[in-house]
Amino acid sequence: MKFDTGLTAVGGDGNPGEHFPEAQIENYSRGMLTDAEAAQLEEHLIQCETCRDKLDESDYYVRSIRLAAKQLRAEPEPARGLWRFPRLVPLLAAAVICVVVAPRVLRMGHQGGFEPPVAVSLEATRGAVSVAHGPASKTLELRPGLEGLPVLAAYDLVVVDASGKQVSKSHFVPNSGAPSLALPAGSYFVRLYDPAGALLREYGLEVRP
Repeated sequence: MKFDTGLTAVGGDGNPGEHFPEAQIENYSRGMLTDAEAAQLEEHLIQCETCRDKLDESDYYVRSIRLAAKQLRAEPEPARGLWRFPRLVPLLAAAVICVVVAPRVLRMGHQGGFEPPVAVSLEATRGAVSVAHGPASKTLELRPGLEGLPVLAAYDLVVVDASGKQVSKSHFVPNSGAPSLALPAGSYFVRLYDPAGALLREYGLEVRP
């Protein structure tokens, strides 16, 4: 079977139809397909769970590379050219690790050796704190809703238990990955602060066994 893109699909394993090549799916994650190619792949993804899993792996891989590249660009320019190479070595090494290790880690995830975090959308309603839910047996990826809040480059995200005791504090940069953590069963509040320490919003979180 051949798609209009000219690439030959891999044989199926019980899912509807056959599967797109991994290179084609990776190009979709990177935004390198034409509109026609992207539309064709999206139509296939609706009915093919195998290709959707491959797309999840590819998206995770692309995000890891982009994050490493962003950290590399953010490294301040050294005052002397003599120190440029030694200062860049750790970041370059991190980028190489992402390229080499990330695909293997993702494959382990589908083999039971690693499970991706569970996304938890945190939303606040007017006049009350809405409560999100997540499992105690999984790593939770907290995604706070920012609608109506000041647009900032970064926020401080603090998790407290029902008694108000701080459990976790992390730096949240929108569009650069959500904070992830594992919590025991219980009730929590997730608080979002601006860099000056002003409380912007509070979300409820119920972690269930």
